[in-house]
Amino acid sequence: MQDKKKSSVKSSKKKAINKKKIAKRVPPLPAKEMVWWVKYLVILALIVVLIWPVGLGLLWSGNSLYKLIDPTEFPKLDNTIVNLMKTTSSSSPPAKKGVALCEAIINRLNKELHSRLGWSVNDIIISPTAWLDNRSNRQRGVIFATRMLVNFFATNFAKYGGAGAEDEDLKKAREEYFAYTPDSWWFPSSENQYKKGIEMVRRYEKRLLEGDAVYNVRSDKLYSLFSFILSPEFLDQPLGLLVEPNEKVKYLELDNRIYYTQGVILVLRDFLHVLTYLYPEIESRGGKDNLQLAFDAMDKICTYDPLVVLRGAHDSIFADHRGKMARYLITVRERLRDVTNSLNR
Repeated sequence: MQDKKKSSVKSSKKKAINKKKIAKRVPPLPAKEMVWWVKYLVILALIVVLIWPVGLGLLWSGNSLYKLIDPTEFPKLDNTIVNLMKTTSSSSPPAKKGVALCEAIINRLNKELHSRLGWSVNDIIISPTAWLDNRSNRQRGVIFATRMLVNFFATNFAKYGGAGAEDEDLKKAREEYFAYTPDSWWFPSSENQYKKGIEMVRRYEKRLLEGDAVYNVRSDKLYSLFSFILSPEFLDQPLGLLVEPNEKVKYLELDNRIYYTQGVILVLRDFLHVLTYLYPEIESRGGKDNLQLAFDAMDKICTYDPLVVLRGAHDSIFADHRGKMARYLITVRERLRDVTNSLNR
């Protein structure tokens, strides 16, 4: 029994000695290594904290440089529209008013076609401009609004009465050229078709000044025009894209709908500025304040260019950029509705 006790004591002593040896083999970290690890953790924390501001800074810088090549905000009326209102007035002959309105309709499309980067919607995938989806969707909105206004002008302003014959040049422009798909690269290309459409409109303008075409605008047609702008065929189309529930819209689609709406309003803003300048009775019949509010909201749409488009929903802390654009467009629609009602009194 004593031998067993002695052997157990010896074994326990051996275990204790072995533990001491193991402890000696794993020395604590030196002070220098501890300092290095602290520095490493601090640097890692700084990278995590600063990566978003730096990334956003680079994104903002790149966006600012891009704007020098291709404008993304349009705070002021185009010089073409300003010059139209300088050379044409409410006392001008009807033919000259008709030319000014036609030029206002095609102005933005013409600018997009002759811009530095040209028509981007139909650029093939190997072209860098094919990836500029904001620009492409703005152009899609531009051709949509141009079609709508040319269609109304051709079927209401450019003929006598509902049973009158439609002008052949305008008919060809709206049915063949402006109706063409915006994404055809070749045989024929979209831009070539749209340029031909503009040429047809200008042929009508030339004949109008020569007394060989019709331009007929009455008060009831002005009312019909505003009613058409407010119809499901026109303003309700981009509005529907903006108010569709978030869960039904892919994240990458959000900015497309915003810039599409901007394209629509760029055309409409040009046209309505010239129209209301040439026909002051629109303001005098109670539409002045409403028109000003509508133009203010249009200016906000035409300068709307968020750095990053977010989709905050309900009580989210993030912005809902598509929803904000929808509110601007609703303001435009409701103010124009009041103008329409004033024309019907």
